[in-house]
Amino acid sequence: MPRFNRKDQHILIGLKQKRGLADFSDIHFIHNCLPERDLNEVNLKTRLHGVDLGSPFFINALTGGTPLAGRINAALALAARECNLPMALGSQAIALENPAAVNSFRIVRKINPKGILWANLGSYATLEMARRAVEMIDAAALQIHLNVPQELAMKEGDRCFRGALERIGRIAGALSKPVVVKEVGFGIAREQALLLLEAGVAAIDVGGRGGTNFLALENRRSRRILSREILSWGIPTAISLIEVLDAVKGEAGVIAGGGMCSSYNIARALALGADAVGLAGYPLQLILRKGPRALIRAIGKLEEELRLLMLMTGSSSLPELRRVPLVITGFTREWMESRQIKLPESR
Repeated sequence: MPRFNRKDQHILIGLKQKRGLADFSDIHFIHNCLPERDLNEVNLKTRLHGVDLGSPFFINALTGGTPLAGRINAALALAARECNLPMALGSQAIALENPAAVNSFRIVRKINPKGILWANLGSYATLEMARRAVEMIDAAALQIHLNVPQELAMKEGDRCFRGALERIGRIAGALSKPVVVKEVGFGIAREQALLLLEAGVAAIDVGGRGGTNFLALENRRSRRILSREILSWGIPTAISLIEVLDAVKGEAGVIAGGGMCSSYNIARALALGADAVGLAGYPLQLILRKGPRALIRAIGKLEEELRLLMLMTGSSSLPELRRVPLVITGFTREWMESRQIKLPESR
């Protein structure tokens, strides 16, 4: 099936899925009844691969390559500009293959000329492809996505994944921009995070299970019948975040992605140690159903509620939030004990 058709099918089928929500229910804050803070003092500043950001949010990779995708990217670019957020584009492979698709990506730079944009390709990418993708939108970084289960669920998908780590390492070592590696919804474990760290990536986006389910999406698109167990494959976002944090120990940026549309979950992800939080499926649904202004208002509400939650923990900054005590219970605690993972006191 042509990549053009597939891109739009992903969007339309994804809209019919129930909005994903990451499960952070095992992560508990302790209320601070004496915060000794003023709400006006609470700031959301963070730092990601050497760049200072006024907020921990960014619009994560979504789409591109078709007229519909171009309109979506234009609306997302407007929201990113108005909210002063970075934005990662969807995979640009289609634009490297077909010049007719380039404008659906370049429109983002046209609408947000001074914004922080991240290019995006899959782990099949060569160094030459990476440079072309970055140049196409004058990107500040390159995002390389990993999506093995999705490819396996696609009738026309890849079946061989050899050499991906070597290619990532080659790009990370030679590209003039930072490289961010992200999963698309199945999570990253400690062992692979260590390999990516050794390969020289600047940041890891855990992309855990909880957001858009690409196995279910591809199952519906290709009309295959995959078992319920297969459709629930992946590491939950909160657990994947803990795994990756335990691996990198501050040597690379860590991004929480995968169903991050709740201010409470965002606060918990940041308290665990995430440097930033990626928003993807949530912005897409708001854009298509209510328009960019609805997304701008939603981001403002998330930031407002995050400040309230920080104050209730006694935190006026993200570094302070990462030092507040957390209680971890249930399956997440059992997982951590089984994997011999402990949260450091200073995260």
